[in-house]
Amino acid sequence: MKRCLIAVLITFCVVSVFADIEIRVRKNATPATLQEIQMDGVAYVGVSQLGTVLKCIPRQDREDQRLYLHFNGESFIFLEGSSYYNFKLNSFNMHFPLKRSGAEYYIPSIFIKENLPLHFPGNIICKGNRMELDKPFNRNVQVIVLDPGHGGKDPGAVGKVIKAQEKDVNLSVALKLKQLLEKEMGITVLMTRSDDRFVSLGERTRFANDNKADLFISIHTNASKDSKAKGTETYYLSTAVTSDARAVEALENQVVELYEGGVSAKAKYDDLGFILSDLSQTEHLESSNDLAGNIQMNLIAGSGRYDRGVKQANFYVLRGAFMPAVLVELGFISNAEEEKLLINQEYQQRLARTIFEGIKRFKYRYDRIRNT
Repeated sequence: MKRCLIAVLITFCVVSVFADIEIRVRKNATPATLQEIQMDGVAYVGVSQLGTVLKCIPRQDREDQRLYLHFNGESFIFLEGSSYYNFKLNSFNMHFPLKRSGAEYYIPSIFIKENLPLHFPGNIICKGNRMELDKPFNRNVQVIVLDPGHGGKDPGAVGKVIKAQEKDVNLSVALKLKQLLEKEMGITVLMTRSDDRFVSLGERTRFANDNKADLFISIHTNASKDSKAKGTETYYLSTAVTSDARAVEALENQVVELYEGGVSAKAKYDDLGFILSDLSQTEHLESSNDLAGNIQMNLIAGSGRYDRGVKQANFYVLRGAFMPAVLVELGFISNAEEEKLLINQEYQQRLARTIFEGIKRFKYRYDRIRNT
């Protein structure tokens, strides 16, 4: 009994109510409050409060002991027990570690009062325990980057019968998809290329990042030594787990050695610091999987082609895309039947429509989650 009482007293000393941070959104007369608690003599705020008061979207990864916090259209990544966090590819120090007690994460109040105003100068002003900020950004998907694979000196895969070039099919479908997205959903659509030109793989995702794209969709056409190989499949970034996926991965990645500088260029892309270990990338893998699933499901329903499923592969063109990103393989240009279909304008329009429906379905759910 005495030991239990001592434990309770110790807990009370370590964690106790500290103060409130008053949050006032400009043009909103009613302020909200964040309740601070004291943990080991330091002021902390429970992360669950941030969703209600600041419209942040927290997501926990217990396996990796990470906390992802989405706020004002940006992402912060914290590691349990560490005072450092990742923001826009840089690390910042909040001087006190992220803590967890039971199911709740606690973030040092200094992050709210001092770090956030530094990241959003002019939008957030904090004096003592009073914070004033602009209304949080609209989190809806507003900008999509479409990436027609290959182009210019890089034809991509070439058909065996009609000798159709992949680069032309990719561009034609992407342009049709762009028109649908802009006309029916009012979304801003940017293209990594709108004509027959060569764009390096690194430039493609850099373009998406620089334009703050919400989604990145790379359009490709498949090929195989087996002329009977057929069907459509959709990929998101990860390590290839099947022999078929590794074959497609090798096919799409070979552009680096063929057109971007050979082995030395490939080594640059293979830098481990540039792929899955990057925190800003891994946070989008779950959403990329969902996006791939929605696109693949609609592609099969609308085209009637063989379903090769959603797969994972280490595509260079998806590395470094700091948003949900997928690569769509429309069909096999090496298959005589599918090559004929892939150059047909009506079939291309059908493919564009099915991808559009997949994006629309994904966007509806994704927007709801991000604006919760």
